[in-house]
Amino acid sequence: MIRIRRIDHVAIHVDDVARTASFYTEVLGCTRTAPVAAPSGRREALQAAVGTPAPTGGFWVDLPGSQIHAIKADRTSGIINPFGPHVAFEVEDFDEAKRDLDARALEYVEAPEGTPVRQLWLLDPSRNTIELWARR
Repeated sequence: MIRIRRIDHVAIHVDDVARTASFYTEVLGCTRTAPVAAPSGRREALQAAVGTPAPTGGFWVDLPGSQIHAIKADRTSGIINPFGPHVAFEVEDFDEAKRDLDARALEYVEAPEGTPVRQLWLLDPSRNTIELWARR
């Protein structure tokens, strides 16, 4: 069984990074935060695994207990895309979550090793990308 601890972040698509960042900071009062830097080669490995283009820009903002990751990237629809809009859930037990997905024969893409967190992405029945993650 997958046990969700919380919504960690929601990733949204942006066309105009500066204008959208201004909206989130000036209108909504969110605080910009630095995106977590991916280890060298991780983005390329994940891009190769899923076959979708990596983002070309964006920004992150903090919310109480969560974040919004605004991503400027090519739009994709109906395919697992870690670089596009998605909802990310922190799970209590990553291995248990994977076992549950495998038992249900659900397709997912797992992030390469080499980060302090484990991540995978899958589609819900409406073809929205969902991220499940846990700290190592």
